[in-house]
Amino acid sequence: MSPREPGVRRRRGLMVYGAAVLAWTVSFMTALVLLPPGAHTTAVAHADSSSVTVAGPQKWDPATQTFGDHGTVSVSQTQNLTDQVVHISWTGFTPSTGPVVNIGGIGWQNVIYPVIVYQCRGTQPKITDCYGSTHYGQDPAKGFLQANQDTGLTIPDFPGNQRAAVTHADGSGAMDLEVYTANESPSMACDVGHPCSVVVEPLYGGDSLGYDTSDGSPDCSDHANDAYAGGEATGGVIGGIDNFDFGSGEQCAWNYRTVIPISFAPVPGACTAAATDVLSEGMPMLDRALTQWVVGACLSGSNPVNVIDSTTLTEPSARDDFLAGQPGADVAFTSRPADPAASSAKPYTYVPVGNTGIAIAYYVDDPGTNLPITGMKLNARLVAKLLTQSYDTEHLPSQQVDIASVAGNPQCLFKDPEFLALNPANGFTWPSCQDVDAMSTLPVVAGGKSDLVHQLTAWIAADPDAAAFLGGAADQWGMHVDAYYKTSAYPFPIDSFIPQDASGPPTSFDGTPIDPKGSNRDYGRLKSYEWNPIQSGLDDVVRHLIQNTATCQSPDFVNNTHAKCNAEVIGSRGLLAVMDTGRAAAFSLPTAALPNGTGAYVAPTVPAMTAAAQDYVTDTATGTQSLPWGTAHTAYTGDAAAYPLTLPAYAMAPTSGVAAAKATKIADFLASVTDNRSGQMAGTAPGELAPGYAAITADQAKQAGAAITKIRQGVPGGGPTVTVTATGPVPTGGVTGVPTTSGTVVSTPVTVVSNGKTTVYQITSTINNNNGGNGNGNTGGTTAAPAGSATGSSSSKGAAGVPSSGTTRSLAGSTAPAAAAVGAAAPDTAGPARYLLPTLLVIGVVLVAAGPAGLLLSAPGGLGARLRSVRPRPTRRFGK
Repeated sequence: MSPREPGVRRRRGLMVYGAAVLAWTVSFMTALVLLPPGAHTTAVAHADSSSVTVAGPQKWDPATQTFGDHGTVSVSQTQNLTDQVVHISWTGFTPSTGPVVNIGGIGWQNVIYPVIVYQCRGTQPKITDCYGSTHYGQDPAKGFLQANQDTGLTIPDFPGNQRAAVTHADGSGAMDLEVYTANESPSMACDVGHPCSVVVEPLYGGDSLGYDTSDGSPDCSDHANDAYAGGEATGGVIGGIDNFDFGSGEQCAWNYRTVIPISFAPVPGACTAAATDVLSEGMPMLDRALTQWVVGACLSGSNPVNVIDSTTLTEPSARDDFLAGQPGADVAFTSRPADPAASSAKPYTYVPVGNTGIAIAYYVDDPGTNLPITGMKLNARLVAKLLTQSYDTEHLPSQQVDIASVAGNPQCLFKDPEFLALNPANGFTWPSCQDVDAMSTLPVVAGGKSDLVHQLTAWIAADPDAAAFLGGAADQWGMHVDAYYKTSAYPFPIDSFIPQDASGPPTSFDGTPIDPKGSNRDYGRLKSYEWNPIQSGLDDVVRHLIQNTATCQSPDFVNNTHAKCNAEVIGSRGLLAVMDTGRAAAFSLPTAALPNGTGAYVAPTVPAMTAAAQDYVTDTATGTQSLPWGTAHTAYTGDAAAYPLTLPAYAMAPTSGVAAAKATKIADFLASVTDNRSGQMAGTAPGELAPGYAAITADQAKQAGAAITKIRQGVPGGGPTVTVTATGPVPTGGVTGVPTTSGTVVSTPVTVVSNGKTTVYQITSTINNNNGGNGNGNTGGTTAAPAGSATGSSSSKGAAGVPSSGTTRSLAGSTAPAAAAVGAAAPDTAGPARYLLPTLLVIGVVLVAAGPAGLLLSAPGGLGARLRSVRPRPTRRFGK
């Protein structure tokens, strides 16, 4: 007997909500705003070659009560997905109507013809496969004929990622959807072996609850009750309960769904179990790039390399572990060099592997339209103000007392005259400090020592205005640094964010004494509650931002606790976060433009990072590079296209003192990572360079080639040691002459014609025939020093191949790295010769002497490293 028998109808009204329905609506913290044609509600996720556009449902015409032409649905990326954001758009849908509201807010049920988007299990999903639906995980055979339940909030799964938006008057609409992997939703289990789908579902109405049928069965052709507040074409139908207590409110909308299959990138855990070849540590800022390299390595059929990487460890810890010879740190990834005077268990070199950056991402909404604001400029002094708690976040005009350390300062960034002067509101409105929670405007940051913190604060300290502000000088509008952060007590650069101000007002803000037993008992240290760096890493920084949650706490002591600040409501947000460019790109986050050496404000795009990497200068003590913040007359100060917080990424790798097999695997992995046909080719496939990172420059490629050659030469039993000293730097494009040999020294002339001028460079190479390698680490130097200058040398104490003296980048930015450009990736020609570095061809006589080991270079196409746990490591949430 059908559960919809006549005679049992109990009309309760369309809106019947239980706890599950409330959980569902609250999870939709997306701005649902009626927009003019062409308006954008979110930052647009990057599209790639796997973007698709498919036919959508027929458009419902409420005026004629008929269906028209099919619309379209597009997804920006459908393959090689990780935990990231994809952009979903549609055309030819029925325009939404109704008030301006927030989904999850009090008016959600009044918006007519909204659009719901789910991520679902499988490629032919039922409603029970769609994460965040009121029937997720229930019996698929029953579908909508079962009671509603909670909406994907079961631990360890992350909260439901379902989203909703409106369709504009022209029939178009868009949203960004975070797609979950099996890490974020184990129950959905989307991974390389289990494809999933995106489902786009417009609410076109129909009597899904059967309130107007004699037997209580649904009638999706009945649109009489669609278009009114709480009607059958509104969000109010989601979670609606029919006369049989079934949650069937969504079943008519389900008829109009569009399904787009999506597939996921392999993760290191998908690699076939094998012995670990290399253990690496460090550089959370490189995490997403390393993930793709790691997977590409272990899946390389011709020469797989199995690497366990621990990017949750920050760079200072990784450098320390590497120098100490810890077994988990065969390789350390870093942006800054180790102290060249520090003792090291093995001689080592630096291999440039890519360029990352620091981004300041934000979600800030226009209070007049509830739309996100998508353009922001910040200078170094404004960033310094944010990172030193210098805003008087608890101040209100009616207060009788203030907090002395910040007295007289603006309440938040959006009331700061400097910010408003830099960001004139043309066609939009910045929120007031009352529109948003002022404490929530302080940036979400990661705690713990890291290169990100050091480099960000070094950039701030190099700016004269910011440095003066930190030193105690007020800006031209009278704002001063929080007294506890003055340079005399807390000098930048720093290595970790540690809140310094735990002060508060001497009395309650109304002038009455603080009650030691009342809810204001802790007002005397009120500043300690407004800003708390996250100790769980950059992944959680991103998670806080996309969940609209700051790191502050209420200063009020209620129910024996200080509650965390509530999540901001979309449409009323004022949140900022500091992270790497890889994460910002993966989640399509809007990012602030920052001033570079020319004063131009530039956002962290890959072209801007590539331009900046061309402007690096070289540290003669280590051979590593960086931007010369605060130094006049450099290439950087003349480059208007450069993003100022661009950072190089290096692998610290041993040049001797490790087993031959391990050294070869390290070299193979790094050769693939630095190959412009795999690790340096932008893409989302295993082995490629992930979005948000810039490929190495020609200078960096030369340095990488030299360093990888040293790693291979350090293999015990690998043949004679070759030490190469260039009387250069030698530009590319030269004509190689015939090498001559005198004893153990090989000299090769290279003739270069530039601007009509002919210059002959000499590459000198020394063959040290020590019958089996250089296990003691004394490999000799690799430099790019002018003729007649001292050549470099290495020792067991520092980086191999670091010159004792050498050139830095000239004011024009034209010289090569001081750490010796020995070679670069060869053109992709047929045969084994394509794997040889150009300069190795120049010194062919030396290669012959070096033996076969000197010719063993990696095959193209994706060696990498695999992430597997050999010892307990923090759980990852993003990218792996």
